[in-house]
Amino acid sequence: GRAGGEGRRRPAPAPPADLPVPPETLFLATIPGATPSTWVERFTTRQRTVQLVNHDDAAQLAHLAHDDAGQPRHFLPQLGYVRRRRDVSAEEFLRAGGVDPRHVHLVGVYSELPVVCVGRDHLLAAWDVDADGPVPPAELDPDEELDPARFAPVPSAEPMDAAELPGAGERMALEIAASGAGHVVLPMSVVRMFGRKDVIVLPLASTLDDTVGLSRADREAAATRSALADEQARSEAEAG
Repeated sequence: GRAGGEGRRRPAPAPPADLPVPPETLFLATIPGATPSTWVERFTTRQRTVQLVNHDDAAQLAHLAHDDAGQPRHFLPQLGYVRRRRDVSAEEFLRAGGVDPRHVHLVGVYSELPVVCVGRDHLLAAWDVDADGPVPPAELDPDEELDPARFAPVPSAEPMDAAELPGAGERMALEIAASGAGHVVLPMSVVRMFGRKDVIVLPLASTLDDTVGLSRADREAAATRSALADEQARSEAEAG
């Protein structure tokens, strides 16, 4: 017979504590205008699925909240989109939202053009882009500006609570602009998401917006850093 214990399968050794263990489900927070299909495909494996949690811009930093010691207040979603102006540094943007940049892994993904949307009866509807180029910000009446944040519902403090109607603030601002009562400035990706035919969309000569992916904890950052770095390198190569 076999010696005692011979032939028995030994249990697989546990991975070292300092190595990232990919979660069975990766929750990815999105924002209006985001197209996460690339990330869903990239992060989906035999051991892991990706589930989307739709947020408004007002809730885009909720999954990054932490206490004074840097410990995350929420464990999910692990990764999310955020949108910031290019002329605002990532550190300034995060601090303005109550997030310490030292506790966040951030990488730029792509840039998107801002546009101004007006109704067909608005004075700017006659603007000739071919002859005059993008609309200068000085041409916009600040008293007519429609801020989507004014019409958006109060975001939930729980980042796993998806928005009941993502982009509600932008949707209402476009509705008012279509009536001719003002203008709204939005990223082109957001305007395209709604596909309205009753507004005039004009390029704006202004600062680009950045959409970036963020991971709120070192473990999740390590698990996704390689894929994020690859995507950033690809974006920089295409831009160059």
